[in-house]
Amino acid sequence: MLYLSRARLRRDASVRALAPLLLGKTGSGGVSQQPGHHLVWSLFADGFQRQRDFLWREMGRGVFYILSARWPEDRHGLFDIEEPKRFIPSLAAGDRLGFVLRANPVIRRRHADRRRSVKHDVVMDALRNSEGDRAETRLKAVHEQGFAWLERQGEKSGFDILSDCVRVDGYEQYRVTRNGSARAMEFSTIDFEGLLTVREPAALLTAIAQGFGASKAYGCGLMLIRRA
Repeated sequence: MLYLSRARLRRDASVRALAPLLLGKTGSGGVSQQPGHHLVWSLFADGFQRQRDFLWREMGRGVFYILSARWPEDRHGLFDIEEPKRFIPSLAAGDRLGFVLRANPVIRRRHADRRRSVKHDVVMDALRNSEGDRAETRLKAVHEQGFAWLERQGEKSGFDILSDCVRVDGYEQYRVTRNGSARAMEFSTIDFEGLLTVREPAALLTAIAQGFGASKAYGCGLMLIRRA
């Protein structure tokens, strides 16, 4: 069983004063910090051995949508949480749905000096040998590579996107410092919004539960759907 929740950081003075520390800010060079995963994890971390069993998305500053196998528990009094709703959409082949998705689209490449394939940001991968205006080329790569990646997700996850009704933009890079590591983890996100047609309902629901793309612990991969 899965539950969909909406958690908003409390707006009273005591929590509002901590908001810049809890939510972070944009750093230099256009690279954003991403502390939100610590906040959301606090709602589910009831033991040292607990594995992540949720997806999440920040939909506005301090507002988080969460798809989880358990109800979130606000042990630190930081959130106002709406009562979780069971996530049991009834879908049929041919249904049309509106969707929003923030994902970290990656592609795997094999390198001669490594035993395993390596994940690459689809945008940066496309720009490796590009020439000309970097900003214009990147904007084109975001749309083309992001769209192609989403189509591939649909092929294996039971849906078709309506190409004339899909927005692909919002490319942003993040840096996350992990405990015990001297190196920061970097990843990028693309925002998708539009319409899709259900081809295989069970496959789509399984994919939504598992999430799309990489960096799911950091607010990526949660597809939110609605009837259209």
